Amino acid sequence: MNKQEDKLMNIKKYTSYFHDGGFIGMKRKENNMELFLRSCEISLDEPVDRKILSEDNALKGKLHLIEIKWIKVDDKEDKEIPWKDYDDGEILDLEIDSNKVFLLIEWKNWPPKPRLRTNDVSKIEIEAEKIYWENIPGLSNTCLNED
Repeated sequence: MNKQEDKLMNIKKYTSYFHDGGFIGMKRKENNMELFLRSCEISLDEPVDRKILSEDNALKGKLHLIEIKWIKVDDKEDKEIPWKDYDDGEILDLEIDSNKVFLLIEWKNWPPKPRLRTNDVSKIEIEAEKIYWENIPGLSNTCLNED
């Protein structure tokens, strides 16, 4: 196995750990997207290989979506996810099927930025030709600001 293959893992069996995790951000290039995500802190008594976790006992990495067919935000076709409007996104649910991703995210802003609505939750569905997880335990929560 090469270094790239070592980072790839079957994330489907870990999706429940992303409840209360975070949406760090995303990058989009043409018809491909990378979602930067972190799970909640995973308790030491959970049956998880500790080598795949970050120093703060969370899963961190990129969910790659290759050849996106469609994106729906709150049941409406869209071109983007509204993450740039907010300071933070808490993952309420993450589900991954063979070629679909479902995310429920509660968006938050911190002062001085005002909250845009009282209930800033987005239901996001994406269908793509290929979906895979790249595990990056050392991923920074500010990685998109470091480019």
